[in-house]
Amino acid sequence: MKHILLSLCALLLSFSAYAAKKVTINVIPETAKIYVDGQMVGTGSYQVKFDKNTDFFIIKVEDEGYITRNYRLLKSYTKATILYQLPIDEAKEASVGGGEGIDIANKWFDVTCRKGMSEEQVWKRLMSVCTSYFDNIEVRDKTAGWIKTSWRLTKFKYQTVRTRLEVRMSFIDEEVLSYRVRLNVQIRDSDCNSENCYKNYDRVLRTFEPLIQELQTSVGGGE
Repeated sequence: MKHILLSLCALLLSFSAYAAKKVTINVIPETAKIYVDGQMVGTGSYQVKFDKNTDFFIIKVEDEGYITRNYRLLKSYTKATILYQLPIDEAKEASVGGGEGIDIANKWFDVTCRKGMSEEQVWKRLMSVCTSYFDNIEVRDKTAGWIKTSWRLTKFKYQTVRTRLEVRMSFIDEEVLSYRVRLNVQIRDSDCNSENCYKNYDRVLRTFEPLIQELQTSVGGGE
């Protein structure tokens, strides 16, 4: 009898070792989409099952207005449930983009100067606008008509956004003085400190939203 009981225990242990382990994933907000190894599987909650050949899952959680997060859920995780909470996307809240009708980030646009303005007058006004938004000017080449500011950093809890302005004289028409202007905007996660962490951001912080209009008004078509 003892031998039979030992055999049964060994058999049960064997089955438990190979039984699929289950972990329930809960996310906040509950509307967030859950992806497992690249495939969307649900929103708010989902249960994954580890078979004997699976050591981990790559979990991605995303929702509008929140920062997308990727996690590695290991088979060695000891609890039956796990909670992932997405941080609010503060950079998005503080910026505008194509959805708000302002699609200007990292794109060149033209500023045609008013007739009668000299290059000297235009240069002074361009420099005035630039220095009202940026503390440091990296390039100021009056002869070439080229201005490039240094990066201005805006830090949020989980992200850092950097912005700079570049102005170049345009030579499309010899009779018309014009410039090309671009707002370069990049973003990185705050826990990534390498220069390579920065990626182009398709939005402009509201702080810089009036800049474009000021350039147009100062040297372009308005007074």
